[in-house]
Formats: sequence, structure tokens, C-alpha cells
Amino acid sequence: MSSSFFRTALAGALAVLLVGCASVPQRAGYAAVQELVDGRSGTTPVWHTDSVAARMALDTVAALLRQDLSADGAVRIALLANPALQGTFEELGLSRADVVQAGLLSNPSLSLGRFLEGGFQEFGIAQSFVDLIQLPMRRRVATAAFEATSVRVAAVVYEHITEVRAAYFSVLAAQQLYEMRRTTTQSVVASARAAEAISAAGNLRDLDLVGEQALAVEARAEELRARGALVQAREALVRTLGVAVPGDSLRLVERLVEPRTAPPALDSLMALAVQHRLDIAAALRDIETASRALGFTKRFRLLADGTLTVDGERDGTTTAVGPGLSLAVPLFDRGQARVSRAESGLRQTIARQRALTVIMQTDVRSTYGLLMAARDRSILYRDSILPLRRRVIDETVLQYNAMAIGVFGLLQAKQAEIAAGQGYIDALRDYWIAQANLERAVGTRLR
Repeated sequence: MSSSFFRTALAGALAVLLVGCASVPQRAGYAAVQELVDGRSGTTPVWHTDSVAARMALDTVAALLRQDLSADGAVRIALLANPALQGTFEELGLSRADVVQAGLLSNPSLSLGRFLEGGFQEFGIAQSFVDLIQLPMRRRVATAAFEATSVRVAAVVYEHITEVRAAYFSVLAAQQLYEMRRTTTQSVVASARAAEAISAAGNLRDLDLVGEQALAVEARAEELRARGALVQAREALVRTLGVAVPGDSLRLVERLVEPRTAPPALDSLMALAVQHRLDIAAALRDIETASRALGFTKRFRLLADGTLTVDGERDGTTTAVGPGLSLAVPLFDRGQARVSRAESGLRQTIARQRALTVIMQTDVRSTYGLLMAARDRSILYRDSILPLRRRVIDETVLQYNAMAIGVFGLLQAKQAEIAAGQGYIDALRDYWIAQANLERAVGTRLR
């Protein structure tokens, strides 16, 4: 076989290989995720694709941790530092690689045979022509899957943002409750010491003294319980941030504020959820992908494989070269199993999308109900229960000073006031956590 034929064959093989060659952009789909998340949360996610970017992000995180931490600051830290989110971004790279792979032709095969007298007598080059025919549809299916992956990654990032905000508000509530319990303990301990002094002078019954002492000990126990809850809440926040720092190093100086104005009506929230829920948008993209895959499978059910060949044989000084064709005959496997599988896959994605729609509706209704209940409860505590409990304390002190009631009446009034203060903080906590969960259920930030 002449060297010119080798050159021609090699050039042909390289041309076939280069038909589908494409680079794999490292950050493909990232802009789409940024747009989807930023439009819903007002925060732009960050994907570290090299060590320099990762190191810069860690420096930014360290600077943020040295400052007073706000809810928005906590979200920014999580987007910069949480390794689980960075791993989620890599789904874009995996899916994009599938798109590139779908656009590549299979490699041609070269065969040499009958090696005699220091050379070969037979040779051949084979290339799948079915692979070439399938390439456009195969690439469209992979592209649809990649678009669905981009939306799904954005959904994960947005949901994590709402988790960070909920964890942040939980810490604020635990912190305020601990401060209240600590102040209460200081007050009742001082009262118990005063009672001990009065008792030592013979002006207080032992029963009243024991009641004061018991209240002081119980207040200390509740303070310890609140301290443990604060530690747990702080570590839960650290977990959502994804940083390797102790929870007590976080500087949260904000306090739970009064509820906002009432959120939009339930019907409006449902409409927002239909428009903005990213998991439902991803499910719709999955349906499109499955539909394309079914069309691809049906079109090529009888043409699963086929190869064009160029074969040659050398006989002495004569070389004969000619084309060939290899085609799978659909005698037994007529693609019925592949079609059935693709049909089931499409029906499955449709069922998942319908299930997500039902879940979305129940999410919006339940979180909206919790939000409104917590809002009304906090207003009730603020406007009615707390003022009434303060009046009860004032009247009880007057009655106690006039010796009209005993110390137990005063202790009961104090305990009721403490319980009311805790109830108010709990209501504020429930409101702001429900606010974060409602934003998750709706799929966008509520202004």
C-alpha cells in the first residue's frame, strides 16, 4: 500500500474526528444560574473554578466574619464559602460535558491484517454513519438536559439562601430569649437574697423564703436551657454557612423586629409561585428533555447501528481498495424496549411535575397560614398580653406591700410575666422563620 494512501486515510480519519470536537467551558451555565438566583433573592451566587478565586473568597469570608453579621451578610458568606453549594455548581460542568460528548462522533477504527513478509496484506477503516445521522438530535437532547440542570442548580442555591435566613432568625430569637432569661435570673436571685435578709431579721415566713429561693433556682435552670438552645441555634447557622468557625464567634447584634405589613393575598402568592418556583421550572425542562429523548428513540428504533468501511487488499504489487457497508438487521431487537423505556421516562417526568405543583400549593398555603398566625400572635402579645402582665405585676406589688397578699401571689405574677415575654419572642421567631419559608415556597423574595 502506498504512502499516499496512508496520508489520505489519516486525513480522512482526522476530519471525522474534528467534526464534533468542541471545548468544554468551565463555567458554562453559570450566568443563567446567577440571573435566576439574583432575580429572586437580590444576591448573586459565586462559583470558584480555580484556586485563586477560592482563596479570594475565603479572604472575603474572613473579613465578613470579623464584622457584625446581618441576615444578608450571612447569605453572602454561605454563597462564598459553603462547600456543598460549590459542589452543586459542579453539576453544571458534568451536564455541559454531556452536551459536548453528545456532539462528538465516535472514533473511526483502523484494522490491519495478514502480516506477511514484514508487511500487511489487508487493511480497513470503519466509521459509524448512524452516529453521524444521530448527532444533531442527540445534541438537542443533551442541551435540553443541560438547561434543566441549570435551573435545578439555581433552585438548590435559592433554597439554601432561605435556609440561611431562617437559621439566622432562629439565632436572633435564641439570643434574645437567653438575654431575657439571664436578666430574669439576676432579678429573682437579687429578690431571693433580699428575702433571706428579711427572713434573718425574723420578718418573713419560712414558706415565703423557700418560694423565693425556688423561683431563683428555677430561673437559673431556664437560663441554662436557653443557653443550650442558643449554642444549638448558632451551630445550625454555622452549618448553613459552611464555615469552620465556632458558633459563639459569630457577632449578631440585630434583634427581631416587629412584623412587616401583611403579605400579599394568598391568590397573589400562588400566582407568584407558579411564575417563580425554580423546581417546577426544572421539572418542565425535564419533560422537554424526556420528550426529545422519546422522539430520538422512536426515530432510530430500527437503525441502532450502521458502519461505512473502506477495505483494501494487497496482492503482490497490486492493491485493491473499495467501500463497504455494515448494517444491523432489526430482526429480534426492533427497539421496542428502548421506546417503552423512553415513554415511561416521559410519563414519570410529567407525574413528578404534577406532584411538585401539588406540593407547591400546599407549601404556600401552610407557610402563609403559619406566617399570619405568628404575625397575629406577636401583635396580640405586644398590644395586649405584655401590657396586661405589666399591670398585673404593678397591682400585685401594691397588694404585696400592703400585705394584702403573700409572696406566692407575687411569684405567680412574676412567672406569668416571664412566660409572656418568652411567648412574644417565640411569636417573633415563628414569624420571621415563616417569612423565610414562605419566600422559599413562593420562589422569590417578598419585598
